[in-house]
Amino acid sequence: MGQTVHNNKISDFIFGWDIWLSVLATYLAIEVPFQLVVRHQPAGIFLFLNVLTSCVFIVDIVLRFRQPPPHHMHAGHSRQTIALNYMKSWFIFDLLAAIPFEFFFNSVGHFGIALLLCAFRLLKILRVMSFQSTWEFKIKLNHGVVRLIFFFYFLALFMHWLALGWMRITLMDIHSNTLHVYILALYWCTSTVTTIGYGDMIPNKNRTIEVAFTIFAQLTGAGSFGYIIANIATLLTNIDIVKTRHHERVDRVDNYMKSKKMPKDLMDRVHHYYHYLWSTRRGYDDAVVLAELPESFRYEFALFLNKNIIEKVPMFKDADPSMIKEILVYLKPCLFAPGDAICTFGEIGDEMYFINKGAVEVLSKDGQHVYATIKEGGFFGEIALLLKQPRNATIRAVGYCDLYSLDKSSFDKVISDYPDFEKHIQKMALERMNKQAG
Repeated sequence: MGQTVHNNKISDFIFGWDIWLSVLATYLAIEVPFQLVVRHQPAGIFLFLNVLTSCVFIVDIVLRFRQPPPHHMHAGHSRQTIALNYMKSWFIFDLLAAIPFEFFFNSVGHFGIALLLCAFRLLKILRVMSFQSTWEFKIKLNHGVVRLIFFFYFLALFMHWLALGWMRITLMDIHSNTLHVYILALYWCTSTVTTIGYGDMIPNKNRTIEVAFTIFAQLTGAGSFGYIIANIATLLTNIDIVKTRHHERVDRVDNYMKSKKMPKDLMDRVHHYYHYLWSTRRGYDDAVVLAELPESFRYEFALFLNKNIIEKVPMFKDADPSMIKEILVYLKPCLFAPGDAICTFGEIGDEMYFINKGAVEVLSKDGQHVYATIKEGGFFGEIALLLKQPRNATIRAVGYCDLYSLDKSSFDKVISDYPDFEKHIQKMALERMNKQAG
């Protein structure tokens, strides 16, 4: 347990560190190409940020040699294995990104060489791309939402780079009013990529490079917006896929009832039942979810969901916690509609019920008199569970009742490993029966 907490803290630290790296990588992706186009050395706050970024990237290299990614935190890799895997994957990219090439591009003399050197600094953006799967895991967002966020992030960077490229190839007077020129270039880039194209800024058709650059921007824009539309459509389809499946199930049942010409009042009751099922359980069945989990998680899930229900039952007071955990796994969720008879007087029962939501009435043999009302947190049917005796009352659901049931075979299987508790339960059941008979 302590090791798990320790690993979770390290995982949270690496997640926060990755966010910090992403911020600095974004700064470089914006600032370095801008400095390259304007052709001036970083100074002042920009000099400080560039130095800080290089220092942080170097620290990041040291950390990557010692710690695995967050999603591999529990894999138990040795530090030697972690370092070897890092050397084979991201080390070269991270090392090149940590070297401040932009401090030297004025002395290079050739713009193409300077561009190539500074491009190495932008390799850290590839690292941001690799964070996507980890962030999906940590922030628990829909996969489609995270994918669109990353897409818009990289689209914004691409628009920035495209605007700087337009500034460069159109030979704009960059130094007259740098900010104004950049905004004009960004305006051209936005109108071209979004395929709006007002026509007030067009390429010089006598310069092939400008025409080719415009074609590239147009094709990129068409592809980008096709990607956006496709992903939004997929996201809208998948974001509520459980509800879609629920409606499909209701439609199948509805068509079946219509084909059998069932009475309208029965059909209405079925529709109300499915509506309640969706509003309270969102289409999920606890038993199905638990069955798909590994056994260790299954116990923890069951303990979280049902512990409060069991603790309210007197016969489980002071019971062995291990036994309680085993019993919790065997609890089965069940739902009853208003007026349903959960138990009928005289029938041989073998299940005990725990009320999670709703209330039930304890009725007389003829069903005409209400002896008691058992509300949320209550239970009934324990005599049948313990001794498999006929039901001594009819239990009817007042409204929709969300219950958990425990059958005798599962109960006997668990308590057979706890003989002291088994004797205690038998004694309690006999006392209960003698009290009722008296």
